[in-house]
Amino acid sequence: MLLSGKRRCATQDWIKQYALRRQYPITAEAFDVMELYGLDVTRQPYLARKKLLFELLEGAPTEIQYTPYTFELEKAWEDVKRREAEGLILKNINSGYQFDRSYQWLKLKNWKYEIYRAIGYTRGTNSRSPFFGSLVLADDNGKFKGCVGSGFSDWDLRKIKDILSDSPRVTPPFDIGEGYVALDLNLRVRVKFYKSTVNGVLRFPVFDGIAE
Repeated sequence: MLLSGKRRCATQDWIKQYALRRQYPITAEAFDVMELYGLDVTRQPYLARKKLLFELLEGAPTEIQYTPYTFELEKAWEDVKRREAEGLILKNINSGYQFDRSYQWLKLKNWKYEIYRAIGYTRGTNSRSPFFGSLVLADDNGKFKGCVGSGFSDWDLRKIKDILSDSPRVTPPFDIGEGYVALDLNLRVRVKFYKSTVNGVLRFPVFDGIAE
């Protein structure tokens, strides 16, 4: 979707725009309503707002689509995994519209898990200065997969620091956009993440343990 949007927005030729609109149709997914005919409806219960939204969108152009809800959570979760979507939002059906983080609306994230090689590290700052900032990751083909800097316990930081300290330096195999120390490491780590970018770099990676 991001790639199709970029192609459409970057094209000035109206003939190409027409062809791209047919090739990459874009729709607006309406999931809630906050105001209706000048009236604030944010305090109305969730199901009442969904009913208002459904009625509002009757006869609307096909580019604007109503986002349905379901009580079949297991089926919905299987659909999320099948489509490799980011997750679900679980909502209290009696809740008003939530503008901030709330226990009334909970995000169930569809984490993915993979094992990658650590090939180096970035320098740590502040409380992490005695250890490291993040681990630089690569797959088994040597392709850069991103940097993971969160999810480490105190024990993880100390154990990995010892491994890094005992490993010889090598020439950095690739540029990551910032300075880092490349090492000849025998360290594989398990990482959880949402998805990858078009270049294969992990989005929101979190350390999930050393892969023995």
